[in-house]
Amino acid sequence: MITEEYDVVELTLEDGSKMLQHGGDAFVYKAWHTWPVVSARKTGEKGILQYICIDESDETIYQGMQAST
Repeated sequence: MITEEYDVVELTLEDGSKMLQHGGDAFVYKAWHTWPVVSARKTGEKGILQYICIDESDETIYQGMQAST
C-alpha cells in the first residue's frame, strides 16, 4: 500500500462559489481544467491518500481510498 500526504486546496470559481479539493496536485490540476476556476489557495489542512497498485510496473494505475486527517 502506498500512502501520500497532500494539502487541501480551496478553489474559487468564476461565480464566486468555493469548493474544497482533496487528493493532491493532480486532482487540483484536473479540477482547474474541468471547472471555471479563477483562484486556488491551500487551506492549511492535510489529508492522506492511500492506494494499492494493481500493476506493480505502472504505479499510475491504482485503486484508492482517501481519508482526511
